[in-house]
Amino acid sequence: MRKTTTRTLTTAAGVVASVLLAAAPAGAAPTWQTVSTNSNWSCAPTVVHSAKAGVGFQACLVRNAGDDAQTVLVVVNNSGSGVTISGTVTSDFAAAASCSTYTLPAGERRGCFGTTAHVPDCQYGAGLPDPEEQVYGGAVRLTVNGVANSMNSPKTDCVPV
Repeated sequence: MRKTTTRTLTTAAGVVASVLLAAAPAGAAPTWQTVSTNSNWSCAPTVVHSAKAGVGFQACLVRNAGDDAQTVLVVVNNSGSGVTISGTVTSDFAAAASCSTYTLPAGERRGCFGTTAHVPDCQYGAGLPDPEEQVYGGAVRLTVNGVANSMNSPKTDCVPV
């Protein structure tokens, strides 16, 4: 009886965990992760943060072939010591994300990924801007040792329909 009860509980726990993981939103969590860029990435130039020489950051926009996109806050610490960072990532097409507080060691590069969402379709008709003017982007705010700096990401075009 004990083996059957244990097996049943183990199976039930596995099913519950699977359901919870399947219900998680698409895209990366707003934690600091290793960054690996490719041709889908478009990034603003790196700017040195005003709070610490050697700490650079940039706003990137990542768009895939399925026309889903997300804004990413990328930080590199080229200073001689660790820094405490946090931030926010927003976009014109997705929900905002808060980036957790993290101690970024010297010599490391990390990214905080915003919410992934479909880029809006182009709208056509009288009174609407031309599709070439229907562009979407995002913004990032990086806090280093309690001081916040912000920048905008590059823009991407609407999805032609």
